[in-house]
Amino acid sequence: MQVMFVDDEIRVLSGIERALLVEDIEWEYRFANSGKQALTMLEEKPADVVVSDMRMPFMDGAELLSQVRHHWPGTIRIILSGYSAPDATTRMLAVAHRFISKPCDSTTLIATINNILLLRDRLQAPAMIDVVGRTSYLPAAPDVFIEVSRLITQVDSDTRQITKLLSSDPALSAKILQLANSSYFTRGGRITDIGNAISHLGLEQVKLLVLASQIFAEAKTDRYVAQLQQRALLASTLAAQISDHQGGAQTAALLANIARLIPEMREPNNAFVLTHNTIAVHAAVSAYLMALWGLPMDIVEAVAYHVQPSLATDKTFNVVGAVHVGVALANNTPLDLGYLEQTGMLNQQTLWQDMLTQIKETHHD
Repeated sequence: MQVMFVDDEIRVLSGIERALLVEDIEWEYRFANSGKQALTMLEEKPADVVVSDMRMPFMDGAELLSQVRHHWPGTIRIILSGYSAPDATTRMLAVAHRFISKPCDSTTLIATINNILLLRDRLQAPAMIDVVGRTSYLPAAPDVFIEVSRLITQVDSDTRQITKLLSSDPALSAKILQLANSSYFTRGGRITDIGNAISHLGLEQVKLLVLASQIFAEAKTDRYVAQLQQRALLASTLAAQISDHQGGAQTAALLANIARLIPEMREPNNAFVLTHNTIAVHAAVSAYLMALWGLPMDIVEAVAYHVQPSLATDKTFNVVGAVHVGVALANNTPLDLGYLEQTGMLNQQTLWQDMLTQIKETHHD
């Protein structure tokens, strides 16, 4: 694995190098003290991961990672920064997969890189890695976006109403969780609930995120995106009831089909989709995107296994099972009857269908 570290402060690079030597890392790693030098080195030999400081002269980290995204979309891009001006934040959101506060503990940084590389290796499909790598934002449902945009501009914004709206949309929820689980925007940690994420971030950061997403929301009124959002909300609500609101099932079900929002994964005339468009592939891509964005691993695993829950390590009916049932029934796709029989839940199908009917009636009202 090729990992590149970029910082204009030599002492910072020296500190990272010492930590790598102590940890006896097996990667091949290189160092650059400017964006220009980094690009020259990448032209000679691309990297699997680029970790860059944000504040550098001539070419800052956001500009560097923008160039990396354009030329090597599959490269994992990480920003290190202690700089939080709104303009810088917006630019980082557009190009980086992970945001880590500076100064950063080298052990934490190394563990973060290791975990991402291990998850990427599971996908083993260069074309898909590039598709996911270049994805910075996903389109929100137009109606949700318009209403959230209206609410956040009000002086006396109703946080509960904003939270409810954001919790109903896969694209906006995923981005909020990406920020809330990063050490740059908050204290970091395992946050699976949108309400907790908003509390950690604050409405100003949420406003920045929504404004940064505006170009995608205003591109067109997309019926496909609106329908996917509605099915995701049904799945999320049903999974929450089945799991008794435990273990992040509600969030995982909302995000389970998020790969379908990536243009290359849904356009009917695209050769990539025609070759690879299966439910299991969408689950794998959704899981990798969530892992790349730094969401908690229990959410990532529930998304990864929701199509084939019998492949999960835990053979009990838990969060993965609840997400499987919620997503399958909301999308009218087959349940894994063998898994349900194995976990003793086969006789619950009528109850789950009744739950879904009640949820649909409530949403319709």
